[in-house]
Amino acid sequence: MEDYNKILAKFAGNKIKERRKALGLTQAELADLLGLSHQQVQRYESGENTISMACVLSVSKALNVKPEYFYEDAPESGEPDRRSGSGIIVREPNRPIKILLVEDDYSEELLFRKAAGKSAVPNEVHALQNPENAIGYLHNEKTLRPDLMILDINMPHLNGIELLKKIRADAQLKNLPVLMLTNSVRTKDMLESYESFANGFVQKNSDLLRFFEDVDLILQYWSRAVILPSVA
Repeated sequence: MEDYNKILAKFAGNKIKERRKALGLTQAELADLLGLSHQQVQRYESGENTISMACVLSVSKALNVKPEYFYEDAPESGEPDRRSGSGIIVREPNRPIKILLVEDDYSEELLFRKAAGKSAVPNEVHALQNPENAIGYLHNEKTLRPDLMILDINMPHLNGIELLKKIRADAQLKNLPVLMLTNSVRTKDMLESYESFANGFVQKNSDLLRFFEDVDLILQYWSRAVILPSVA
């Protein structure tokens, strides 16, 4: 089977050619716009050369399309990488990040909602006060899988770390990003959270403005800096 990277290079190259022709540009004119040689554009369009991310961004700007345009409807690999699933990653930069907050204190929930509402990052927050309902909620086919789960630690009946362990032991949920956002100041809680494969441990700041800034940083990071499993 032909190397999948070569298949993608040919697919993207053909999309470049189609878009260039639709705009009435010659290869030489596109080369001038990109600061490349005519031969380099030829090799990109034929799929002979793999297109770097920097080049994809330059070409998308020159041809007035989004970068993902060149990979839309690309064929999936016949031998998918089992570490990351099949197909290619296509991000949706304007899609709101979906958050499931598990917090038994209603006032703390409202505070988080207010902080999330002040963030420039589009987001949707769903909250559960009872941690014992979380696994059932996540398995319910009628509910949308969150992009990120945020847990408090100090909750009755089932604390946040115990819930985290249940999630990591569940084959269908184990890849869900989980962040501990808690009032806990105990080193033991922090270490046990990471030992249970939490994706982060953040102390709630008592300063309201700093707390709002921290929540905004969380949303910025998980929405824009990293690629979430839910994107695949």
